[in-house]
Amino acid sequence: MAAMHMVMTGATSGFGADAAGRLAAAGHRLTIGARRPDAVDGGWGAAALPLDLDDFASVDRFAEAIAKGPAIDALILNAGLQTSKLEVGADGFERTFAVNQLAHFRLLHRLLPHLAPGTRVILTGSGTHDPEEKTLVTPPAHANAEWLAYPDRDPTLPKKDQAQAFRAYSASKLANIMTACELAHRRPDLAAMSFDPGYVPWTGLARSSGKIISSLVSLILPLTMKRDRKSTIALSGQYLAALAADPAYAEARGDYWSVRNPALVRIAPSALARDDAACAKLWDDCEYLLGLAQTAQ
Repeated sequence: MAAMHMVMTGATSGFGADAAGRLAAAGHRLTIGARRPDAVDGGWGAAALPLDLDDFASVDRFAEAIAKGPAIDALILNAGLQTSKLEVGADGFERTFAVNQLAHFRLLHRLLPHLAPGTRVILTGSGTHDPEEKTLVTPPAHANAEWLAYPDRDPTLPKKDQAQAFRAYSASKLANIMTACELAHRRPDLAAMSFDPGYVPWTGLARSSGKIISSLVSLILPLTMKRDRKSTIALSGQYLAALAADPAYAEARGDYWSVRNPALVRIAPSALARDDAACAKLWDDCEYLLGLAQTAQ
């Protein structure tokens, strides 16, 4: 297999770090965006550039640096955030939606003119995006970008802090999956896909809730879940690396791949994620929120 150039977020911990290590060990070249570039494993030989998804100016600087570098073979948008209550983030948007969806959408949008046919684009989603999964995480009620960016405008907003935060997370993951679906329509020459890693404890996803609550979530939540929905850092890292590099996934066209322990299977995402009109509207609305409509590709 020829060496590929991978651009990746979310590679400093959890299954993202595992995937990055596997890709580097296979001889692929990695350029990793991280808030703390020094946290990137020096043994990988990866280039680490500053990237703060809480700051859209940082996203733009990272995109500019990437665009000036070598051709991109795979863009892996894996970083994620989950909070214990709603917070205000970049440009006044709700923080979970801003980090998980808008910042990644902005990075993707900036890089689209530089992605050659065949480039793989992977967005990490979550099974929580689908109400039919019946997880303990409050599922999305809609994919209205304005309401997700400004929850005070959302007439369907739950009343309790935890439910609001859970739904902000699941809705942001829905938006990631819908973005992959719409990308496949707008750029059918790319290999666009989304990835559900299953439930992976000890990834640091809920770190903003504090060490005690984050540890309790990692210990207790797996006990309530179906056996095949649980995963490990190593298993999900292995599959994310495969999606990025294995020739078997080179023809993806908006596919949704889910870890159903021990397998990786292509399944249908939620009903809303299968709604082409809703996916197109989400894309357009994200462009509008970010002021990107005039530079749409």
